[in-house]
Amino acid sequence: MAIDKGLYPWFTQAWSELNFDKMPHAILIHGQTGIGKFDFALRLAKALVCESDSNIKPCCSCEACHWFDTGNHPDFLGIVPEDQAQLLPHEAMDGAEGAEDKPKKGKKKTDDDAEKADKKASSFIKVDQVREALEGINTAPHRGRQRVVLLNPVESLQAVSANTLLKTLEEPPESTLFILVSDRLDRVLPTIRSRCRLLALPRPSQEQSLTWLVQELSMAGIKVDRAQVERALSEAGGAVMDARDYLLGSGEEGAGALVEPLLKALSEGGQINWLVAAELIHKAPMPELLVILERWIADLLSVQQANLVRYYPSKQAELQRCAQSARSNKLSDFWKALLDARRHELHALANRLQIEALLIRYQEIFKD
Repeated sequence: MAIDKGLYPWFTQAWSELNFDKMPHAILIHGQTGIGKFDFALRLAKALVCESDSNIKPCCSCEACHWFDTGNHPDFLGIVPEDQAQLLPHEAMDGAEGAEDKPKKGKKKTDDDAEKADKKASSFIKVDQVREALEGINTAPHRGRQRVVLLNPVESLQAVSANTLLKTLEEPPESTLFILVSDRLDRVLPTIRSRCRLLALPRPSQEQSLTWLVQELSMAGIKVDRAQVERALSEAGGAVMDARDYLLGSGEEGAGALVEPLLKALSEGGQINWLVAAELIHKAPMPELLVILERWIADLLSVQQANLVRYYPSKQAELQRCAQSARSNKLSDFWKALLDARRHELHALANRLQIEALLIRYQEIFKD
């Protein structure tokens, strides 16, 4: 099929291999975090509800595409954690042009809306979200021939939510297609994986990433030299979207704004003031903090073994100093502890206690 020019360049091959006439009932898109998988999944969902006769889908001009863009398409259901709700298509503003011609959906505001707004948004997909979204999918689609359900990320499903989804995938409605997205395929239930066609999306090459980032910054009117772009990409572990958000200054409040303070603390090695460091970073999302710790330890191990720095080249002097005094056996043990922490990162009920424990253990790496 024809290539959609709106695709990220590293996804054009994967897109060209899609056959819209022979789509499975469920497709599981997976790959490294921060490479644009969710955007690919949204475009796929839009293409599947697009009503254009053209061989280029989505056409972005038909009525169905307009409804999709404003979050009003009756045959598209998006399921994401509360803290990712802004990623789904939504009405830009009330009274937009043509708004009166679009179907409206939503629930009536209640008196405790303000109270709910004050609560911290959940990072899990709750069972009520899944049940509400799947309610009525056995009925015929409102338009066209199929309904599309997009769920991201699959690993954020709580146990009951995952079982609810699994029951539907075991007996999928003929008129419904599921698009699931995952950053960590190893965390997706094997029973869910087995009922989906897997689609691995590639990580962009460094040259693709750098070229794209420079173009994005130029379009935003931001002048940044290539060395800064390379540094941001390296510190993001090749996650081009994370590097873009950092360079544009549009990253979400969280670990992104605390990378430098955490790296500065880690650079102190055995002299780290873990109490002060924990105070600075404990409110950031635990998954993001663990990633930074993983990359720092990976660089320490790499310096000890091959004198190479992958993630934080700007901290090479600090890494070499820390690598000289770090005990190799304790460093390896700490790496294993981080891997174990990653398995439970979404269930961290006491971030501060967990990060304090990890930083204390990090300090022990430099002691005999």
